[in-house]
Amino acid sequence: MPYFMIGTQRSGSNLLRIMLNQSPELVAPHPPHILERLWPLLVEYGDLQDPRAFSRLVDDVCLLVETNPVSWKLGQIDRTALEQACSENSLVAVYFEIHNLLTRHNMATDWVCKSLANVHLADEIDRFGGENAKFIHLHRDGRDAALSFRKAIVGEKSFYHIAKQWRAEQEKALELGRKLPADRFISVAYSDLITRPETELRRLCDFMNIQFYPDMLEFHKSREAASTSVAGQMWSNVQKPVMSQNTNKFMREMSPHDIAVFEAVAGDTLTKMGYPLMSDFDDENQRLKVQALENANPDDLQKRKAQSSVMQGIKERLANSNTKRHVA
Repeated sequence: MPYFMIGTQRSGSNLLRIMLNQSPELVAPHPPHILERLWPLLVEYGDLQDPRAFSRLVDDVCLLVETNPVSWKLGQIDRTALEQACSENSLVAVYFEIHNLLTRHNMATDWVCKSLANVHLADEIDRFGGENAKFIHLHRDGRDAALSFRKAIVGEKSFYHIAKQWRAEQEKALELGRKLPADRFISVAYSDLITRPETELRRLCDFMNIQFYPDMLEFHKSREAASTSVAGQMWSNVQKPVMSQNTNKFMREMSPHDIAVFEAVAGDTLTKMGYPLMSDFDDENQRLKVQALENANPDDLQKRKAQSSVMQGIKERLANSNTKRHVA
């Protein structure tokens, strides 16, 4: 049975996948982001019902896997066998089958894909996988994710653009969660995963109908952690034990202006997901209005005084009339 992590990158997906990879029942490889990278290029392949076009696509998927920074250890993949195993000539079929190949190779029963950007292709995954496709919405406070993006070699770099991406992807994941039954969708907060890892992993194992293994908590000692850590600086933390304090870093490292920018774009989604806002825009707005009056030209204020008095009288008269009607 396939499981798909969805959400926004820099949210602890490598940590979670390596934890899950300690189960002999699962294989959770470092992703070559097959759907994310090749879906936008499908039109260039032409009609995939043409055997030559489909073979080119299969070959390119294999090349992505074979050159992945963290090896899948499949060696040279048999393109013909993979192509023949596909139930339809589509990218999603190749994507499923190459993960099925890896699952058999590791003598596992289920696989996990941690390519969070698959949130944009959840409908296609759902179409092909049907009820067997299950989703894990892994989410992190967007402001901490933004800090992580700023330090990584991938992704957007301005807090405005990161906020737009985070909001869009979280909203897509939340919408999917509203549509799917509870046995096909689970939400996992990164903050819960690092502060109470065993509790969260047991909850996730129940959802996946697999056994909890204590080795999941010793993920940092695994070969997969070592292979991932040396493959790139931005994955180096996976060789360390759970960093339980690795949350709310934005409160120390982001300026008030940067926090305000992020919250102006994604504040509604932060609130919806239970992440409290730091910027009080209502108070700031009221402060600026008072400041504007204090700095105004006295002559301008005097010219507006008569009309302001008229408006105040109108409001008081209407309020009194409404009070009398309610009493009567």
